[in-house]
Amino acid sequence: MITVTGGKQYQRNYATSIAEYVCKKFGIEPMVEISLREMRGDSNYGYCCELEDGEYEIEVKRGLPLRTLLTTVAHEMVHVKQYETGQLTQTNEINIDYWDRPSEIEAHGRETGLFIRWAEDSGLAHRKWTQTKN
Repeated sequence: MITVTGGKQYQRNYATSIAEYVCKKFGIEPMVEISLREMRGDSNYGYCCELEDGEYEIEVKRGLPLRTLLTTVAHEMVHVKQYETGQLTQTNEINIDYWDRPSEIEAHGRETGLFIRWAEDSGLAHRKWTQTKN
């Protein structure tokens, strides 16, 4: 079950939709609480934390452009999948540089593709905010 709090209603609706989409793509059924928060003074867009077996908390910076916010949700949901499948633990990558971590390589590599496929499958790919800026 996905629960989204904070932000505006449309942000919560889209965040719920993409998170559920990613769960379906990965064949997982975790309990995820997504908080859309201000996160002032923080340069990160989001975080994912494993709380208990099958329960996760994701924080996403709510002031991001909508496409970036949803791509960040997809990125953090890749981490949920990694926890669910045992590929990631809270400590197994602690001494590895962020950009060299296998979990980050996968999450950054999949976030945009997951977003694009969600937008296409949801009938939103024609909307201006789903497009990349050149």
